[in-house]
Amino acid sequence: MLLFGRTQMLSQYSYEEAVAFLMRSGFDGAEIGALDKSFMPRTEFYADGFAEKMRETLKRSEVRGFSVSMHKDYTESPKAFALAFDAVGIAAKLGAQVLIINGAKRDDSREYDRQWEEMRLALGRLAAEAENVGIKLAVELEPGFVVDNTDRLLRMLTEVGSSAVGANCDIGHVFLQDADPMEAIERTAPYIFHCHVENMPTGVHDHLVPWEGDMDMARYMHKLRDIGFDGGMSLDLYKYDYQEVCAPCAQYLRRFM
Repeated sequence: MLLFGRTQMLSQYSYEEAVAFLMRSGFDGAEIGALDKSFMPRTEFYADGFAEKMRETLKRSEVRGFSVSMHKDYTESPKAFALAFDAVGIAAKLGAQVLIINGAKRDDSREYDRQWEEMRLALGRLAAEAENVGIKLAVELEPGFVVDNTDRLLRMLTEVGSSAVGANCDIGHVFLQDADPMEAIERTAPYIFHCHVENMPTGVHDHLVPWEGDMDMARYMHKLRDIGFDGGMSLDLYKYDYQEVCAPCAQYLRRFM
């Protein structure tokens, strides 16, 4: 496994500065986010020539691996879908193997099946583009979203039916949303392209540093190793000063890798 830090949590810095900081903090590479910490698109990411410039940055920084992410509900508007669609091509030009996405936020005032179908169709369009440009899409299950547990994630992957679409296994979300997280990880194993790591308190969607919370971090990390996962895993924290916790989190997680 390779341990990544997320540039989205360091959006006060340029991409170049963020990647350099993450490497100094003990990570193997970076998850390059299309959005800033407020989930707004970064103009640099969508600017002409970004992929070429970013490739040089990653080379200079001697990263061992990297991924790209676009964490936005791409069903909410045509503009949001365009951001996700364009991110597929940009990530491919950058040379990424994986683009991490989530899906549709659930609206309890609307019929669930209609929301499911909207996500399925939109994800299918993104999958077709991913197949065209040669990149994988890693879908993340998320509390409060249409795809909010492993059963629904696997159903969505089956219905989309594309080899370009798999899972971003956020172990905290699996802990929170699945009755048997270890069994859920096993079932997802053939589809896992990428992972997110954090700890969680029982019953509360609150991303915590890995030594806090109710998860047995060693057990989860060893489970990923046991199923043969050897890809990128990003530290996924929001409420902290990311630059303050990066290095101690990386050091802590290394003991289980």
